[in-house]
Parts: sequence; structure tokens; C-alpha cells
Amino acid sequence: MELQETVMAALATVDDPEMGENLVDLGVVGGVHIDGTSVAVTLIPTSATCPMADVMVDDALAAVQRACPPGTTVDVQMDWDTAWSPARLAPALRERFGW
Repeated sequence: MELQETVMAALATVDDPEMGENLVDLGVVGGVHIDGTSVAVTLIPTSATCPMADVMVDDALAAVQRACPPGTTVDVQMDWDTAWSPARLAPALRERFGW
């Protein structure tokens, strides 16, 4: 499995503390950038005042660190400038939530 897939699989194990759905299906993963042994993950909060943003970052960081090979540097940040929308949801979640 390539590192990109490994990172996305790790992020899919992390649930948003309020929504109870994983970060990938919720569409909050804004991007994963890999440069050698460095991984940078950007998350997009579902609201501009997301009260659980720090928890999401910490949980995502821990999951990606566990999944990556030893010596990999991992950074996870919130992108407060990009607006999340229901269009980012996985199709099954969009249908279940009625969007």
C-alpha cells in the first residue's frame, strides 16, 4: 500500500467527535501532501466555530503517526479558510443526512 493510501485509511478510522462519522466520509480531509518522509494533512472544519477542532487534529495526528513507517514526520492542521459544505460528504452519508 502506498503512503497516500495508508494515510487515508488511517484517517478513515478517526471519527468526528460530534458527528460520529469518520473524517474521510465526512469530507473534512482537505488534502494530504507527502514529501519524502514528511506527511502534511489538512482538515476542513464543518463549521467556522468547530468546538472539537483540536480533538480532531489530535486524533488524526495519532492515527496517521501509528500507520506511517518509523521516521515519518506527520503534521495535521485545520484549514479555517476553506468552507466545508455537504457536497463534500460521501454519497452514502449525503443520502442518509438528506443532503
